[in-house]
Amino acid sequence: MTKEAIVYIEICDNKILDVTKEIISKANCSFDGVEVNGIVIANSKTLDVCMPELQSLSLHKIYALTDDILDNYSTCIYSQVLANFLEEKNPDIFLMGATTNGRDLAPRTASKLNIGLTADCTDLQLDDAGSLLATRPTYGGKMMATILSKTKPNFATIRAGAFKNKPSLKYSVPQIVYIQQNMDGVNCLLTILNCEIKPKLENWTCSEVIIAGGLGLKSKENFELIYELAKLCDGKPAATRAAIEQGWAPQEIQVGQTGASVSPKLYIAFGISGAMQHLVGVTNSDVVIAINTDKFAPIMKFADFAIVADAESVLKSMISSLQD
Repeated sequence: MTKEAIVYIEICDNKILDVTKEIISKANCSFDGVEVNGIVIANSKTLDVCMPELQSLSLHKIYALTDDILDNYSTCIYSQVLANFLEEKNPDIFLMGATTNGRDLAPRTASKLNIGLTADCTDLQLDDAGSLLATRPTYGGKMMATILSKTKPNFATIRAGAFKNKPSLKYSVPQIVYIQQNMDGVNCLLTILNCEIKPKLENWTCSEVIIAGGLGLKSKENFELIYELAKLCDGKPAATRAAIEQGWAPQEIQVGQTGASVSPKLYIAFGISGAMQHLVGVTNSDVVIAINTDKFAPIMKFADFAIVADAESVLKSMISSLQD
């Protein structure tokens, strides 16, 4: 019997979130012998608006659970209807993005089903039996743990940017399967008086070139050069947690366990030691170049190219060369 993996399709401002597409891409590429489907929970108006985008997803089927009560996200309502759906379908694997709503919805749903949840994963694979092997940082990011769930469905949430969204032709236009669920007794404990959606920030994590700086740059003035080089390379700037704590950069461009996961073609790290907490955020980079005075820094072993030199000097030299 073919195994089934279901991906939760999260919609915000009438658009499917990128993390959903990344998870679908990873499942299609890595889950041999598994039928990859989706579940979307929304009211009929949102579903109609998003239908063209839904039909572009590389899925075999999309289960559509729609009702007017699902107008706005609500933990108590969404967790109940999702738990009811999963209990009825009983898929082998269920995946969800580790977004703000995902981190709220996933544990509530898992609790209702009395199943395990592996949260904030950075990698997914299947073992020989077709069970999910979910990898996530542990011990404060010092180690990576691969977890095999003993409950069904194998449930995991995945960090945005952990995987690349590679278009797949595994399926043609997905079949839309409408699910009717009895909403009697499903009530919201909160009344939403107003809903304001913040403008969506540019998704810089998938930029082809990312220029990152750490404490090895020694000062905020030197870190400002990261922005200059990034502009010259048509790339995006990034920073370590330590650099941000020094006040050199905003938290929005942090890379690592408590920041963003990135997947550029080229990642250049200036003055970054490369503790595990940072490296988990750059594992999907195609090429990593590290510049550090310490040849034994962890990132030097991790990098594709390691340059033992003063990060500030190399940074200034690259800027000067590109400006000529």
